[in-house]
Amino acid sequence: MNCREFMDSLDAYLDGEMSPPGQCEFLRHAQDCSKCKDELCCAETLKASLARMNDDLAVPLRAQAAWRGAVRREAGRRKSRVLYRALSTVAAAFVLLAGTTVMFRSTGVLDFGSDSAAIEDVHRSPVAAPPAEFYTSQPELAAVPAPRYASIEADGTADDAEMSPKMATFAAAEPAEPLIAEEPESIPTDQAWERLLAVSAVREMYSETFDLTREAIAGLVDEYGGTMLADAVLDEGGGRRATIAADVPSEELDAFLEALDFVGNVTYEALNRTDVSTKYYDAGGRLETMRLEQDRLNALIAEADDAAELEALEAQLEGVYAKIDELESTLRGFSTQLDHSRVDIVLNEGAPLAATVIAGGEKGEGGARQGFARSLDSLGKFFADMGVSLAVIAPYAGVGIALIGVIWVGVVLVGKRRRHE
Repeated sequence: MNCREFMDSLDAYLDGEMSPPGQCEFLRHAQDCSKCKDELCCAETLKASLARMNDDLAVPLRAQAAWRGAVRREAGRRKSRVLYRALSTVAAAFVLLAGTTVMFRSTGVLDFGSDSAAIEDVHRSPVAAPPAEFYTSQPELAAVPAPRYASIEADGTADDAEMSPKMATFAAAEPAEPLIAEEPESIPTDQAWERLLAVSAVREMYSETFDLTREAIAGLVDEYGGTMLADAVLDEGGGRRATIAADVPSEELDAFLEALDFVGNVTYEALNRTDVSTKYYDAGGRLETMRLEQDRLNALIAEADDAAELEALEAQLEGVYAKIDELESTLRGFSTQLDHSRVDIVLNEGAPLAATVIAGGEKGEGGARQGFARSLDSLGKFFADMGVSLAVIAPYAGVGIALIGVIWVGVVLVGKRRRHE
């Protein structure tokens, strides 16, 4: 080791950072070189002096308190930063979910179940028939009631005496085999049942010209060939409310609703549909069955041998006539409503939050309660829609979070590997 290398290693020796072989070589050079030995002695003396310099020094209490306060404030700021970050994350997620909900509501993504609302009006729709069952002829949907004298007692004595030969022959005859449902592929598509959809619409609106708007609605119903079913006005203290029900031709429903939206300020709207094909065709099948039973009973009446048999057959025929009348009335109701849609309209007087709310008084208090109730109702519906939106986007959000987590883990692992290298 030369003098230059000795001076370069002096600090490492004093700090105890030299290896044992290096220390031996360092001390051996100090023994052989007087100049380097003096430098080592001076450095060791300086180090010892500096080590004893702080023995009599004490940190002032004010400085200690300030230092501890600074440490506590820094810890508090760190906790606050963590809390702020968490709250910011939650707020950002809430805003994102709210924006998604608004977008879904405007595009109709959240309009679930609108095709299954239960109403009573029927409307023909060009939609293809549902692939539930297909029949080569009208299905037998209700069993034919057995004639009163078609059953024979086990002993076969008394009832046999009362039955005519024709009745006994008919009672012993085997029942007709029921129609069997075939596979959908065996029936052409154009022969499948037509699907029937029930349609109704709801509108809630407000207008400051209550009477004129109410008259305009009645005029629209008449203009589009509809019929007013109900028109009731209720004074709720904060303003009048009219409940209007009308039947409008189905082909004019869209045009009627579009014109209706311009009459007042719409606050709520809905269009509901439900499939009533099963009920309609079930009524038709049972009617066909009853007509066959009617023909059978008329044939038996024409060949009746005695008054008792004739009376029994006529009693059965009266029941069949009553059932036929009931089913025909049901089908006439369906047929009448096929070309019409029900529209329910609620018209409120004044703006949603009228000036009387601020002015006070009895009307103001009623209007305030009404406005507050509507606000709570709208808010509740919005939060409900937010829950549905969360359920809709949850799978996609889960996939996105998983991808972000994988990318973050990869970045951390790559950073650690680079630091080790």
